[in-house]
Amino acid sequence: CERGFLPSDNHLIEQVDRIRHIPAAIVQGRYDVVCPTVSAWELHRAWPEAELFIVPDAGHSATEPGIRSALVGLTDRFADLP
Repeated sequence: CERGFLPSDNHLIEQVDRIRHIPAAIVQGRYDVVCPTVSAWELHRAWPEAELFIVPDAGHSATEPGIRSALVGLTDRFADLP
Protein backbone atom coordinates (compact mmCIF):
# COMPACT_ATOMS: atom_id res chain seq x y z
CA CYS A 1 0.00 0.00 0.00
CA GLU A 2 1.25 3.50 -0.64
CA ARG A 3 2.93 5.00 2.39
CA GLY A 4 0.51 7.91 2.90
CA PHE A 5 0.92 9.25 6.44
CA LEU A 6 3.21 6.46 7.68
CA PRO A 7 7.02 6.77 7.58
CA SER A 8 7.50 3.69 5.38
CA ASP A 9 5.45 1.28 3.26
CA ASN A 10 5.92 -1.52 5.80
CA HIS A 11 5.63 0.55 8.97
CA LEU A 12 2.69 -1.39 10.44
CA ILE A 13 4.35 -4.72 9.77
CA GLU A 14 7.67 -3.47 11.16
CA GLN A 15 5.99 -2.18 14.33
CA VAL A 16 3.32 -4.88 14.75
CA ASP A 17 4.74 -6.08 18.08
CA ARG A 18 3.85 -2.68 19.55
CA ILE A 19 0.15 -3.09 18.67
CA ARG A 20 -0.27 -6.87 18.74
CA HIS A 21 -2.16 -6.70 22.08
CA ILE A 22 -4.88 -4.44 20.64
CA PRO A 23 -8.00 -6.23 19.36
CA ALA A 24 -8.16 -5.48 15.65
CA ALA A 25 -9.65 -6.38 12.31
CA ILE A 26 -8.27 -5.82 8.83
CA VAL A 27 -11.02 -4.97 6.32
CA GLN A 28 -9.93 -5.22 2.69
CA GLY A 29 -11.88 -4.72 -0.50
CA ARG A 30 -11.17 -7.51 -3.00
CA TYR A 31 -10.87 -5.02 -5.87
CA ASP A 32 -8.90 -2.33 -4.03
CA VAL A 33 -6.28 -1.00 -6.46
CA VAL A 34 -4.94 1.59 -3.99
CA CYS A 35 -3.93 -0.98 -1.35
CA PRO A 36 -3.84 -4.41 -3.02
CA THR A 37 -5.20 -7.46 -1.20
CA VAL A 38 -1.66 -8.80 -0.80
CA SER A 39 -0.93 -5.86 1.54
CA ALA A 40 -3.74 -6.92 3.87
CA TRP A 41 -2.63 -10.56 3.66
CA GLU A 42 0.97 -9.64 4.56
CA LEU A 43 -0.23 -7.58 7.52
CA HIS A 44 -2.43 -10.45 8.67
CA ARG A 45 0.46 -12.92 8.37
CA ALA A 46 2.53 -10.64 10.61
CA TRP A 47 -0.44 -10.04 12.95
CA PRO A 48 -2.51 -13.26 13.03
CA GLU A 49 -4.35 -12.06 16.14
CA ALA A 50 -6.14 -9.51 13.94
CA GLU A 51 -9.07 -10.91 11.98
CA LEU A 52 -8.89 -10.51 8.21
CA PHE A 53 -12.07 -9.72 6.28
CA ILE A 54 -11.94 -9.64 2.49
CA VAL A 55 -15.05 -7.90 1.15
CA PRO A 56 -15.80 -9.61 -2.19
CA ASP A 57 -17.46 -6.83 -4.19
CA ALA A 58 -15.60 -3.79 -2.94
CA GLY A 59 -12.65 -1.59 -3.69
CA HIS A 60 -10.92 0.98 -1.47
CA SER A 61 -13.71 3.32 -0.35
CA ALA A 62 -15.20 3.09 3.13
CA THR A 63 -18.48 4.27 1.60
CA GLU A 64 -18.93 1.13 -0.51
CA PRO A 65 -21.82 -0.93 0.92
CA GLY A 66 -19.79 -4.05 1.75
CA ILE A 67 -16.93 -2.13 3.35
CA ARG A 68 -19.31 0.12 5.28
CA SER A 69 -21.28 -2.88 6.54
CA ALA A 70 -18.11 -4.65 7.71
CA LEU A 71 -16.78 -1.53 9.44
CA VAL A 72 -20.07 -0.79 11.21
CA GLY A 73 -20.47 -4.41 12.32
CA LEU A 74 -16.92 -4.58 13.62
CA THR A 75 -17.22 -1.21 15.36
CA ASP A 76 -20.35 -2.45 17.13
CA ARG A 77 -18.54 -5.65 18.12
CA PHE A 78 -15.50 -3.77 19.43
CA ALA A 79 -17.78 -1.44 21.40
CA ASP A 80 -18.82 -4.44 23.49
CA LEU A 81 -15.25 -5.30 24.51
CA PRO A 82 -14.41 -4.86 28.21
